Amino acid sequence: MKKSNLLTSIRIFTVLILVLLPLFGSDCQNVINQLDPSTVAIQGNWTLIYNAGTLRDICPGESVSFPSNSDGTATLTCPEQTPITRSYTVSGTTLKYTASGVEYTVDMPQSDQLVLTGINNTRVLYYSTTITDKNNHTNTTSDKNSINYNSSEITK
Repeated sequence: MKKSNLLTSIRIFTVLILVLLPLFGSDCQNVINQLDPSTVAIQGNWTLIYNAGTLRDICPGESVSFPSNSDGTATLTCPEQTPITRSYTVSGTTLKYTASGVEYTVDMPQSDQLVLTGINNTRVLYYSTTITDKNNHTNTTSDKNSINYNSSEITK
């Protein structure tokens, strides 16, 4: 093969890579997230099974649906209440509800367990994807007249 043909082939190959890179680039973050052990996979439907920490103000049995592992609009539903939606982002192991600024460190001890530990609040929330009895909540607040908030809100 002549030297000029080789250089032409290298140039064409380089141009093809540069043209195709943006087409495949959007999937790169997904590949990186799968390889990075510090990235959490919160996508799915979760139900609150236990509310720990010093701030126990989240409605018992809250369900949360995260459509993506990185960002999107979560749907949060307290039992017998109208669902609400909240924008969120996930960076590494930090979940942030963007409108309220509520932040949690995310831990997943098992694939069906999600633990949110408050960064700018004193909540520790335990969620599961498998609930056997949704009507049996042992994490109710001690004051029966207290208001139950949603995990995406900061209380004052």
